[in-house]
Amino acid sequence: MRAQECTLPQAIEEGMAKTKPKITLDVFRKLIETLPPAELEKLPAEKLPENIPVDLVDEAPIYSRSALENLILAANSYHLQRRLDLQQRYGEDVLEAMDRRKTMLNSATLRVFKNRLEDMQQVRQSWHKTRNKDKRELLINSIKNMQGQVLDVRAENAQLTHAVRLLKETRPVLKEDTEILESSASDLQKGCQYIERRLAEFFLLRLEALNAEMQQRYKEILSFEEESAILDQEIESLRSKLERSQTVWKRTLQRSKANHEMEELQALISTLVAERQTKEGAISENDLTLWLDTIVDASVHPFTRDRVNNVMGIARRALFYLLSKYCAQQETSAMQIARNPFLQIDAKQAIKYMLMSEQFILDYFSKRKSKNAAWISDAAQIKMDDLERLEKDILVELKRSSKFQRL
Repeated sequence: MRAQECTLPQAIEEGMAKTKPKITLDVFRKLIETLPPAELEKLPAEKLPENIPVDLVDEAPIYSRSALENLILAANSYHLQRRLDLQQRYGEDVLEAMDRRKTMLNSATLRVFKNRLEDMQQVRQSWHKTRNKDKRELLINSIKNMQGQVLDVRAENAQLTHAVRLLKETRPVLKEDTEILESSASDLQKGCQYIERRLAEFFLLRLEALNAEMQQRYKEILSFEEESAILDQEIESLRSKLERSQTVWKRTLQRSKANHEMEELQALISTLVAERQTKEGAISENDLTLWLDTIVDASVHPFTRDRVNNVMGIARRALFYLLSKYCAQQETSAMQIARNPFLQIDAKQAIKYMLMSEQFILDYFSKRKSKNAAWISDAAQIKMDDLERLEKDILVELKRSSKFQRL
């Protein structure tokens, strides 16, 4: 299967060659070398390839150059007229759609994506072979840096999909146009499938690497839970002392001494809160969104969803736990600031970060559905129903999860 996927660009080129003039550029070069000028002039212009390189004239035998120049001029004139005729019959958009198949797999966006994907696959192999943590971190960071590139590839593939639909919906005015419209649409559709398979490779790689990251973060937070409870008790004890100190401050005549004690207690509380946050390791909304993207893309993409059963359950459980911890962290942070306003000047802004897990999921899928129309392709067949079904599954699993508890 993999060998077939790797040769898909060549297969597309071969398919395109069947609908091109019978004389390819390579064959034409050989004919220039072997045919005498009189025979060369008899070649039909409509059978020659488009955009014949001008340097062919310089490479040709001297006695054939004049005949070759005339032949190239005739071929260029024929193809130009043909393009003008197609443009007149179907419009500029259809002509551009047909032209897309010539460059669809050679765009800078796709080349960069393919090269970076190959580099990451090599890093993955090295990581599996050596179990080196640095290799794993390198892979995770590389994947995170690819998110913008993935969006560009999806946008480009969406444009190809639009071109396919346009060509399929275009009714041929002349019977002779049927073949070029159908073959152009077919080639573009194969190109879309090729790009979707490359995206699928990335989604599988991302799931594997970011699942490792989630598992690591899960273990780190679990190992800190006992220490976290002790720190919370210490912080609460100091806060009670601070409240008593404030009462004494109002009653005593030794205000400077009481004020000094208050400052010491506030400093201790601030230190313990900072220590707690550092050791626990804050989970960012960006991390959660990326982890959700990772699970959603691998779950709904037709080229990956049947290949991720083993890792998907593990990844989801880790995500649910981290999501609940994220919300607990936001609540804890907000409560600390509300109870100890000296920790931060803008307490109201911090309290706004309080967020429930279920609402986070609902907001995520709402945004995802609005974006999905821009990414959808006929090759992927990703439907809104897939996202809605996955959203319901995640919400059900989240509520059932034994780890989904407010701490």
